[in-house]
Amino acid sequence: MNLDFLERLLQALGPTGFEQEAIAVWTAQALRFADQIDSDRHGNAYATLNPGGSPRIMLAGHVDEIGVIVSHIDENGFIWFKALGGWDAQVLVGQRLRFKGPKGEVRGVVGRKAIHLLEPDERDKAVKLKNLWADIGAKDGNEAREWLEVGSVGVIDQPFHYLLGRRLISKAIDNRIGAFIVLEALQQAKTLGATAQITAVATVQEEIGAYGARTAAFKLEPDTALVVDVTHCSAAPEMDKKSVGEGALGKGAVLDIGPFAHPRVNQRLREIARLHQIPYELQAHGSYSGTDADEIALVREGIPTAIISVPNRYMHSPSEMIDLDDVENVIRWFALYAHHPADELKR
Repeated sequence: MNLDFLERLLQALGPTGFEQEAIAVWTAQALRFADQIDSDRHGNAYATLNPGGSPRIMLAGHVDEIGVIVSHIDENGFIWFKALGGWDAQVLVGQRLRFKGPKGEVRGVVGRKAIHLLEPDERDKAVKLKNLWADIGAKDGNEAREWLEVGSVGVIDQPFHYLLGRRLISKAIDNRIGAFIVLEALQQAKTLGATAQITAVATVQEEIGAYGARTAAFKLEPDTALVVDVTHCSAAPEMDKKSVGEGALGKGAVLDIGPFAHPRVNQRLREIARLHQIPYELQAHGSYSGTDADEIALVREGIPTAIISVPNRYMHSPSEMIDLDDVENVIRWFALYAHHPADELKR
């Protein structure tokens, strides 16, 4: 694995709908080995091996992260914002933010009334996003507006770190790790000598509805698609396995079973895993998977799709955590499938 590329990708600023910086990092890496690079009006980025080959395989991982967007700047210079994606407001309190404004980047901190000033009943209530603000240190509204404007976007300002070896934390594991995996798998498939047309896609806007994936699938019209995302680590405290299923850090990836996961694609993935001793768990969904697959599987007359997830602790927080052994296993799994896909799904 190219860990230097992974770190650069995770540190990039790329909230949902504003993924350009992360896309640029991803595309620069793809240019080193892909046969064809492309993009679309929606913002998705594509890297393809063997254009014109058969079958056509799509490997999708969304590149956007959750963030914030400036909605108001008051006369005292405080920044009010809305969510880009699904935030738990509690984890934002006191966090540092990295904004992209007209003059470039600017740092800020999320403010809330101090605990000393909270009424007793307020202390027991969860804070709402509308009661949080960002402070960039401006002396007044005029100075703040020199640096930010309504529509400026920001993300959590937290560095990438390794923890005790093979585990790492980042603000953007969900799902920058998926965008990393599909590109690494593409390169590995090339090394294996795959002859299919394989396209890795860094999809956009998954956190607000998988809209980029829908566009990308329509453009590519693949014979089959593999989607990679993250799932909740069932080994963390207070996790109910009856609800979240199995899937612990370092124990292997998670293969989804459900309405949007094609049984023949899943069967082939399980055959490959058994043959190559790739560890995995099964997870069931009764309806939507909450991933790009929900949109990809429905495009045109339907695209046979599978979902493989990386266990992740503390999802949608500044310190999401994964195990690199799981990442390596998914990369290998995707590459092997791309080399030997389910033949009867060819057009």
